[in-house]
Amino acid sequence: MRRRWWIGGGVAALVVLVGVWWEARRDAAPAPPDAGFVGSEACRGCHPAAFASWSGSFHAHNGAEPSPEAVVGDFEGDNTYSYAGTRSRMFREGDAWKMAYTDPRGETEVRTIDFVIGRARHQVYLTRLEDGRLQVLPTYWNVEEGRWRDAREGTVDGPSPLPVHHQQYWRNYGRTFQRSCLECHASQPRKHYDRATQQYASTFDPAINCEACHGPGAAHVGAWRALDGEAARGTLADLVRLDLDGSIEACAPCHARKRIYAEGFAPGDDFYDFFAPHVWEPGMFFADGRSSSLNYRWVDFMQNGCFRRTTRRMDCGFCHSPHGLESVKDATVTQANAICTGCHVGHKTQLTEHTHHPPESDGSRCVECHMPPMPLDLRMTVRDHTIGSPLPELTRDFGAPNACNGCHDDRDAGWAQGFVEQWFGDDPHFQGYRSRMRARAEVLSVALSHDAPVPVAPLTAWLSEPGRSLIERASAAHFLRRAPTSPEATAALLDALKSDPHPLVRYAAADGLETHRTPLADGALRAALEDDRRIVRVRAYQALIVRDPSVADEPGLADVRAEYDVREKVIRADDPRSKSMDALWHFQRGDTAAAEATLREGVAMTWPVPGVRADLVQFLLEQGRLDEAEREIEILERADPQGIAARSSRAVLHLARGRPADALPLLDALLDEGVRTPLIEQARGAAAARAGAPQRHLP
Repeated sequence: MRRRWWIGGGVAALVVLVGVWWEARRDAAPAPPDAGFVGSEACRGCHPAAFASWSGSFHAHNGAEPSPEAVVGDFEGDNTYSYAGTRSRMFREGDAWKMAYTDPRGETEVRTIDFVIGRARHQVYLTRLEDGRLQVLPTYWNVEEGRWRDAREGTVDGPSPLPVHHQQYWRNYGRTFQRSCLECHASQPRKHYDRATQQYASTFDPAINCEACHGPGAAHVGAWRALDGEAARGTLADLVRLDLDGSIEACAPCHARKRIYAEGFAPGDDFYDFFAPHVWEPGMFFADGRSSSLNYRWVDFMQNGCFRRTTRRMDCGFCHSPHGLESVKDATVTQANAICTGCHVGHKTQLTEHTHHPPESDGSRCVECHMPPMPLDLRMTVRDHTIGSPLPELTRDFGAPNACNGCHDDRDAGWAQGFVEQWFGDDPHFQGYRSRMRARAEVLSVALSHDAPVPVAPLTAWLSEPGRSLIERASAAHFLRRAPTSPEATAALLDALKSDPHPLVRYAAADGLETHRTPLADGALRAALEDDRRIVRVRAYQALIVRDPSVADEPGLADVRAEYDVREKVIRADDPRSKSMDALWHFQRGDTAAAEATLREGVAMTWPVPGVRADLVQFLLEQGRLDEAEREIEILERADPQGIAARSSRAVLHLARGRPADALPLLDALLDEGVRTPLIEQARGAAAARAGAPQRHLP
């Protein structure tokens, strides 16, 4: 059966929340005792110092049920905030904190605040809906600014208020805590989403607790209560005794953007049986490889030369107290720099010769030049963890920010570059670094572009060159997915999938080979079904069933199919983005009933967001069920008559009913607005041919 692509299928943006903690309550209970978890309070008696340090940390205190101690935002008096025709009023009513929001239609809804989350940069407010969803309300308190902001000004960037049919409107799936935030912002999370009823019965400990970092504590506590030290040995993950990768991977489940493949990770487990971290991708990074959006540190940290080359154990705990997460921002220059000068001894004794700034100024703090605050797209800044050196020329040529102009913002990059040349121009070590970074930026600026052809030659070289970082190799494989007709790209991906020692690179190679339709690629993906890491096996399986849906029926693949089903039917059960692809897969197998049922499930889950309903329209048109398709289009038009989904669906229906002249103006208007999808372009060509109109030559 021919493969058809449908429009819609809405691409969701994650709601960004900073930290989660609130007191345990009956309707958000911790994981049950038989899971082996005992809660942080059980640790206090034997570990009072660590417990006291943790109790003052953001891990412990960044979320709560609303109380005078927990609520940072101003709810007293007249607290009305207006933004682009919307209005929020924040107020107290007895013991309840409430928000009244007037949407772009002028309709007002008053919601009780059930939880507050965050207090370092933002504090956001959650309300519980009848189906168990926790939804992020539309107005948040910007802690750094000390003022209210609309989500559109921070956590969901954009110039206008969110319409009610937008996926990030506060009632819609893009703002559901369990779908987007639970895995990082709670401990021992279990979503427990029921597909039949579309209800949540989630369980989790809302603190980032001791067991989130050390694993289940029941056996440990039981052994020590029995005074059996031998039995207690090895019952918890001691991060100091884990190897370097294992120690970093204890933090990565929350401090990396990632795809989740299984529940129940505990530190010490094989990270790549549970998670596939994101690497470089368009829209998220500058051309020098540093984050331009919130990527939660891991992808930056894994690039830094200190971590990769030092003989010392440079894990997250090297700089951060693992319990209190204390900051050095209030320390003196000497105190703050001590973390770095333990290795860079010469800079300790000759500080100003290196920094060229007064000794107690911010310019002599290591972090100001090598870990500068990075402006993100969420009205917040975080420190860069790539630990690089300032290269103003990359600002001038590629738009990547630099530390010099971050402080001297009244000067341009050329001015800053002049000082870099004057101070370090004769240093061979610096010049080698500069040369490597510039060469990489030239490749990465093209690879991160949506429009430019993939630079195949340098990316294939990255996959095999000794010394290339994990992020460079995995990203190269990821980018080569977009070069399906290149024999060189195919060969490089085949070699990476077969022989790269790191599972994330093999995973990215399997992902890349999904688009490379050759017999050798098929064979390599089948071989990868025996890989020793779950993420590689499942990604290879997914690539194979996209090419040939009948693979799912092969009895010898039952084990990997079960692993795939955990991701799709448990982890992603409430993810609307999966419904259209699932339906397409059923359709390709000839199971139109299952395809339709999956689309209707997605419609119920996402409405009034139009994407999946638009896909249902295309399915009905494909089946020749024109009257049913028209009824669905009328619903789209009532919700958003000028929306892309409504107009493109109406145009295709006109074409299906033999009215190409009615379809043409709708399709031309969409193309004039820059809406370019294969369906719209193909429909426009067909409409012109049938109406006897000139074809439109698109660039």
